[in-house]
Amino acid sequence: MIFNSFLLGASLATIPVSALAQPLAGLATGHTLAKRITHYGTATFYEQNGAAGSCGQVHADSDNIIALSPSWQGSGYPPKYCGRKIEITNDGGGDNNNDQGKVVVATVADTCPGCDSNHLDLSHGAFQALTGGALDPPGQFEIEWHFCNVKGQC
Repeated sequence: MIFNSFLLGASLATIPVSALAQPLAGLATGHTLAKRITHYGTATFYEQNGAAGSCGQVHADSDNIIALSPSWQGSGYPPKYCGRKIEITNDGGGDNNNDQGKVVVATVADTCPGCDSNHLDLSHGAFQALTGGALDPPGQFEIEWHFCNVKGQC
């Protein structure tokens, strides 16, 4: 009886070790956790005017959407980051920008051909949510931003 208890205990002790081997093996094949990278750039705004964006959907100007530069979106269809969430923080600058420090999460729905890699072109809704309602000229301000994970968690 003591011998059987010893064997049972010894076999149970090996279960956690073999269970740990599987996740660690995944890390060895390149499945690592991505580190969040913060980008610093400029926000501007645009109108969709009832037209579909490059991601193929029509949105109201009041929706919280973003047009990303081609350097992010690529040249294929649909563009690479369609539907991805981005968390944006108002870093100040611009006229009538009353909400420095305000944070908004918006969804990538379009491509901005004239934007550099850290420039986000925002819908009226996203732009106004970050500035306290202003769209006044010069219609831009400084931002920091990062992609949320693929599940939309920021």
